[in-house]
Amino acid sequence: MVTATPGPGPRQRVPWARGLNPWLLDGALAAAFVVIGLVTTAGRGDVPPADYRARDAFSVLLVLAASVPFAARRRAPLAVLLTAATAVSLLVALGYNQGFTPYFLFVAAFTVGAAGPARQVAVAATAIGLALVLLVAVDSPVFDAENLVGNAALFAAMFVAGANLRIRQARVAALEERAAAVEREKREEARRAVADERLDIARELHDVVAHSMGVIAVQASMGEHVIDAEPEQARSALHAISGVSRSALTEIRRMLAVLRDSSDGGGAAPPLGSTAYAPAPGLDQLSRLVHDVEGAGVPVSVSFDGPRVELPRGVDLTAYRILQEGLTNVLRHAGPARAWVTVRYEPGAVVVEVVDDGRGVDGRAQAGPGGGNGLVGMRERVAVYGGTLDAGPNPGGGFRVAARLPYGGPA
Repeated sequence: MVTATPGPGPRQRVPWARGLNPWLLDGALAAAFVVIGLVTTAGRGDVPPADYRARDAFSVLLVLAASVPFAARRRAPLAVLLTAATAVSLLVALGYNQGFTPYFLFVAAFTVGAAGPARQVAVAATAIGLALVLLVAVDSPVFDAENLVGNAALFAAMFVAGANLRIRQARVAALEERAAAVEREKREEARRAVADERLDIARELHDVVAHSMGVIAVQASMGEHVIDAEPEQARSALHAISGVSRSALTEIRRMLAVLRDSSDGGGAAPPLGSTAYAPAPGLDQLSRLVHDVEGAGVPVSVSFDGPRVELPRGVDLTAYRILQEGLTNVLRHAGPARAWVTVRYEPGAVVVEVVDDGRGVDGRAQAGPGGGNGLVGMRERVAVYGGTLDAGPNPGGGFRVAARLPYGGPA
């Protein structure tokens, strides 16, 4: 079809054109091809054998048939190629000046390779091959076997180039989708981390506030009853309330400092020595916890079994919080009672236990599984470390809470 060396093939859209409407781009391409086709097919040539037939209405119609369909280039690439190829083949076979219209077919072939499935590419290649063979068979004065070989190679190159572009675009789309999936997963992980952090803070606040308010309520009630008859005991109760409230404020400031640092991205730190950075409590502060509970009227006995070891910080805090919650439940629900606290160090685990001789399950309906936040919070804390929690009435009376917390040492 082409009797001269073709110009450069179609290029991928430049970045500035990616946001334009495809209909407008293809319409502009079709309009340009109409103008180019009509201009380049106007003459009859002055060098034999390029003495073409004079232009007539049919030749103009064929030029339009070879150019106008490109307005639907990306929506019906195979139909555009077949229509344009038929029109150009007729121009050549009937001896009309084909001008630059054969070059339009390279654009169509590239589009089929880039947009169409393999089946459409095969149909298009077969149609182009038959058209080239027929042009040689009709003995066109401007198309011979040499032109057939060159054109076949050029069309093959256009199909391959289009297919390569399609493969590259599919690869880029897959990479973008993978990146989007990774980004979604990161956002989901961030949301889960925020939810986990909020849950941890809720547990901390519950443990701190519930314990402190329980002690304060008991001490305030006792001080109110003895303030007239035993002012010294009332003063002692007020002193205990002051200590417990200060301790609770210190822990709340610590948690607020963590929240502030995480929300500000590690912003300005509190002044050196501020109580906002007081360390989280652990079993080394068990004596202070026991002192607060005993000050509220519940005698507590503490025993340690096994050689004491330094626990991981999270396990140490969890063990302390379980004992704190257990003693708070004794204070709030057991009535007049005594409590026994046991800390047992095992290879690779620590076991903490709170036993009382109070009212057992009486008054603890809100603390059982499915009710309240006390035991639920303890179970959640223990589950973080793959531990176990036993809580229920003691066979000899009272209530028992025991938790085993593994920490990765020897089993």
